[in-house]
Amino acid sequence: MSKQPQPISPVKNFFAGGFGGVCLVFAGHPLDTIKVRLQTQPKPGPGQTPLYAGTFDCCKKTLAKEGVRGLYKGMAAPIIGVTPMFAVCFFGFGLGKKLQQKSPDDILSYPQLFAAGMLSGVFTTAIMAPGERIKCLLQIQAASGEVKYAGPMDCVKQIYRESGIRGIYKGTALTLMRDVPASGMYFMTYEWLKNLLTPEGKSMSVEIPAGLTDLLKGYTVEVLKQRPSDLLDFAVQYFTRLKEQRSADGRDGLRRNAELGCRNTIRSPVQRGVAFDKDTTPTESSEEDEEEEKEEEDEEEKEEDDDFPDDFTFKPPPPTKSNRRVSVCAEAYNPDDDDDDDSEPKVIHPKTDQQRSRLQEACKDILLFKTLEKDQFSEVLDAMFEVLVKPQEHIIDQGDDGDNFYVIERGVYDIVVGKDGVSRCVGKYDNKGSFGELALMYNTPRAATIIATQSGALWALDRATFHRLIVRNNAKKRRMYEAFIECVPLLKSLELSERMKIVDVLGAKSFKNGELIIKQGDAADCFYIVESGVVKILIKTKTKAGQRDNAEVEVARCSRGQYFGELALVTNKPRAASVYAVGETKCLVIDVQAFERLLGPCKEIMKRNIASYKEQLVALFGSCDDLKH
Repeated sequence: MSKQPQPISPVKNFFAGGFGGVCLVFAGHPLDTIKVRLQTQPKPGPGQTPLYAGTFDCCKKTLAKEGVRGLYKGMAAPIIGVTPMFAVCFFGFGLGKKLQQKSPDDILSYPQLFAAGMLSGVFTTAIMAPGERIKCLLQIQAASGEVKYAGPMDCVKQIYRESGIRGIYKGTALTLMRDVPASGMYFMTYEWLKNLLTPEGKSMSVEIPAGLTDLLKGYTVEVLKQRPSDLLDFAVQYFTRLKEQRSADGRDGLRRNAELGCRNTIRSPVQRGVAFDKDTTPTESSEEDEEEEKEEEDEEEKEEDDDFPDDFTFKPPPPTKSNRRVSVCAEAYNPDDDDDDDSEPKVIHPKTDQQRSRLQEACKDILLFKTLEKDQFSEVLDAMFEVLVKPQEHIIDQGDDGDNFYVIERGVYDIVVGKDGVSRCVGKYDNKGSFGELALMYNTPRAATIIATQSGALWALDRATFHRLIVRNNAKKRRMYEAFIECVPLLKSLELSERMKIVDVLGAKSFKNGELIIKQGDAADCFYIVESGVVKILIKTKTKAGQRDNAEVEVARCSRGQYFGELALVTNKPRAASVYAVGETKCLVIDVQAFERLLGPCKEIMKRNIASYKEQLVALFGSCDDLKH
């Protein structure tokens, strides 16, 4: 995670502002001197010319008479005032912004920035007004030729003796009328230009919304734990779960949900077992265990103080209903901790051919099953068992522990969510769909109650089998893809993080012997890498002697680790060849959007291969024209 910029200390701000003020006075004081001399020059008599004809004439005569030092006369007083002036200037602007912000992360509008800048002008005038008055008196004195004040300090002493403190601040009202709106315009224009000239996405001071860090913390831990094959689908499921939890138990916002999810992930409960009814009397040994458990949890709480904010409040899940069955509280499943052996007996619930056909039809569009191989999908179907339901029967209850994943074969089911003691129907399943996977995947209580509104039939998959067949198989497939990608020569030039992104978007397709994979002339949609088997590449041509028009000629074959289909994606032209499977073949597939986004560093290698393709065509056909069209 990127390090957030630290606030500048007031001491550094003070000296930086002071030095900037010195530079400002040094650059602008000569022009200020010329301005004052032009404004205060004696009025010429009849037939006389003005002392200064204009700006350049005033500058030239001042340099000729007094030298460069003449342009910087009276600069000591402004320099003495600039250090506190600029420090107070930015202090006032910061205070003006803070007074208008409900939280430090609020972004102010331009009118609000203008108001904050005006407050800064009020603060700076209190420091700047005496210096302005002394400067003007010294400049007028120099222009008139009459010496009244020996210097800035003498000027201050004489004014104070004559008029007191009011004399030093004489003209402050007019200075306020000038500087307050000017300061507001200064800061507003600065912020506007900064936003205008900063390239999109290149801001050096990105304000992180409140709660985002905690939200992403929980998501990141889940990703590292589950290692999903598709990060996008996983994110949809994860944040959907958070939203359902917020609706279910009334937590205030996603931030606390993310923190709760993170805490449940990092720290496993000390005791796991059956959830007992409230009237069960604990034994002495159980009380001792509870004392030990409490001590251990207190120690863990102290260790976690640095990871969670002080205002975090842990809210336990709603208690299970006494009139409902309760399941064993299973701990979160980590596929990396699995022994990954196939010695476990397979779970098989016998089904008729008709039942299996109905189940397969009900499961074909379920996202969780789409990444499974045919044999794995068949194993899932074997493990599912039929559940017949009656009208008004509760399939699952909000707050219960997850025991099964359900696929709907027939029937209508209401989705009911309770909040603050009020239950309401938020949706329904109508003869299709699935539910219950979130509680199994994330080890959380049920987020809603599902009630059958009529007689129906469901197919269920128990928790243990769900983890073994789906979660573990997805993790196993990812590890296999990671190892395979590392062996593909084309992808070795990519960084590890880039290869991991490719693994996230990989799909798999199987082809039978002779099956068409790519057809010449079609639009390009995918990039292929051969995982197992062989493919042959054929091109139709009219230039090969002795061949019929449009006859396909084999030009190459690809085996494990080799790729094809990149030419049309690199050149943005239709497919230049047809590709067929030779025997049973399996390919990894990357769609065109992911290809453009992730394989940019490999495009130069692919473009160099085009020259090799042309040489092959020339050797076969005497021309490479077929590659150009």
